[in-house]
Amino acid sequence: MAEHPLSVGARVRHYGQQWPAARKGTATVREVVGPLHDGSYEYRVDATADFSRQPGPDNPENRSTWWPSDATIRAEAPS
Repeated sequence: MAEHPLSVGARVRHYGQQWPAARKGTATVREVVGPLHDGSYEYRVDATADFSRQPGPDNPENRSTWWPSDATIRAEAPS
């Protein structure tokens, strides 16, 4: 599991996004709230319009949403 909190600007993916291309990230952290009463965090992220596809010109990160820390995974560093 990733260490939390993640920093603003971090590239992340949702735990439901397990395909190989998603490992490079499908969202960007814009705000961090926490720790909450249970030690978790909430992240406001700019996520892709289509959750099931990787980001790109035809699938921009133009949707703001909140993800809990137990569902947010830091993206792998680009190789």
